[in-house]
Amino acid sequence: MKNLYMTLAMCAAAGAMAGEFYRLDLNNMEPGTVLVKTDSSGKMSSLRPTWGMWPRTPDSVGAKVVERDGRKVLEIEKGFQVNAAEWSAKENDAQQSVVYCRASFLIPELAGKGIVGSLRLQQVNNRTAAFIGFEPKGDRFDVLVSNGDGNGKVEWQKVGRVEPGKWFTVDIRLDFNSKTCDVALNGGGWQTGKRFRHASSWVGTMWAQDLGSRDYRYDIEAGGVTLLVRDIVFSSDPIGE
Repeated sequence: MKNLYMTLAMCAAAGAMAGEFYRLDLNNMEPGTVLVKTDSSGKMSSLRPTWGMWPRTPDSVGAKVVERDGRKVLEIEKGFQVNAAEWSAKENDAQQSVVYCRASFLIPELAGKGIVGSLRLQQVNNRTAAFIGFEPKGDRFDVLVSNGDGNGKVEWQKVGRVEPGKWFTVDIRLDFNSKTCDVALNGGGWQTGKRFRHASSWVGTMWAQDLGSRDYRYDIEAGGVTLLVRDIVFSSDPIGE
């Protein structure tokens, strides 16, 4: 258990790239390792205090490590939202006015209706920057980004389409001055100037003044399907360039 704590603690410090201040790193974990779960009373436990899950259904696993395509990846169970915050105000790169995020997903099967999965970059509950959704349409999933009024309203715009059972990568550029984001799918062209969902109430940058250690986080919701996550990276420099 001690080694698992150390592994997760190193995620934020993995810094293989200049400007990188967070990388999900599962390499030293065994398949089957549970990151967050609940007991018979619904009480949650996690390997790190900055990880959480919702709802707190008794005797449930929110996220665990599995192997897929020769890699250790995070499996988020259908019906659950998992959130994590692994950086702090001491991370200078998290204080920059522009920050980049890259996340890779696989949706094993075509199922559900409406938004069956999502990625939210949040600053406390009900204060969201980029909001990415996955919706089944025909034989594939639409990847969507919200571009609403900045006061919480969601207006979905299509970024592209992906196939079930295949990995896809979402790149996000967060601009905290304009409170907008740019989004690209699988290395394609950027769709620019999408308003933060809660632009009107967003405070500061990746780390807002006077907020606690869990307040800025990413949330991944597997509402209608199981989601696999291979990579999550945050950096003050462009990722992979």
